[in-house]
Amino acid sequence: MKPLLSVVVPIYNVEAYLDECVGSLLNQTLKNIEIILVDDGSQDKSGEIADRYGEKYENVKVIHQKNSGLGHARNTGIKAASGDYVGFVDSDDWAEPEMYSRLYDAAVKSKADIVVSGLCEITSGKIVKEERHPLAGQTISGYEQIMSVRKNLYGHARGDKTVQLFPMSACIGIYRTSMLRENNLFFREILSEDLIFNLDVYPYAKVISFTGDTDYRYRKEQQQSITNTFSEKKLHRYIELIDFLFQMANNEEDTECCERARRILIDYTRTYVGVVDSSSLSFSQKKKELKKFAEYKVVRDNWNKYPIRELPVQQMIFQYAMIKGYYGTALILNAVRRLLK
Repeated sequence: MKPLLSVVVPIYNVEAYLDECVGSLLNQTLKNIEIILVDDGSQDKSGEIADRYGEKYENVKVIHQKNSGLGHARNTGIKAASGDYVGFVDSDDWAEPEMYSRLYDAAVKSKADIVVSGLCEITSGKIVKEERHPLAGQTISGYEQIMSVRKNLYGHARGDKTVQLFPMSACIGIYRTSMLRENNLFFREILSEDLIFNLDVYPYAKVISFTGDTDYRYRKEQQQSITNTFSEKKLHRYIELIDFLFQMANNEEDTECCERARRILIDYTRTYVGVVDSSSLSFSQKKKELKKFAEYKVVRDNWNKYPIRELPVQQMIFQYAMIKGYYGTALILNAVRRLLK
């Protein structure tokens, strides 16, 4: 019987978390699902663990490949998927038992090409934050409605005092597999690939439904990872993303997309400062790295075009410090923000 849903799990060195992740998918109340484990060149025992599941369960498919990155591993899964819909779970996260039943039922009810829900952040095994989707309970259709919502992915509208970014994770939804394949829609190898993927995909959907569920469990631990390290490569990846985002925005018919992209640039600036601040660099070296970021033309030009007085107060103060070159102040503000969180 053809699966109703394929769930793609990219795997790279996650032996400590993989059992919990895969177990949560095997325990889904939606039984007719296919689980695709893509071992992206793991150097620990993750590949062996995946193989054990593949040998034991008929609905578990295991693919081994050379390390190529998260986006490429997900693309491998999309190409191998046989379900009507495809979903994604990061291998250190997990899904509550009814997650995919709820998403699939919503898809059938509304004949949706995409269904999106919310999530819960987990630290030390406890829910620290529940994030319902801001459009929970709504179903949109047609080019104008979908494009109106899609603009939120570029960033908040001018004057919007909301700090929280519009949900952009690919892991909180399901996508019609035929829509992705027929339109050659895959993840790009770029930082924030989920954001770019959804910007690419939304225009091809005829119906998108948003649920109020928060069944996805996003593990947010203080663990050693690439997000807590710094290198020149990290700077280049941020600039590559910003460049590409503004290329996309400039190609949109609605000029508001560029304005919104400038707002999300401010959000990415804060994220980048956090990456630098959490590194082992000295304080003076951290300031030098922020100066390098600020001197890129795409960054400086778009900073200067955004009316920072319309930002939420804490963002306005932070952004003023960055624009004026007070990089030490920006680092201190980031440290205070981290303590308050």
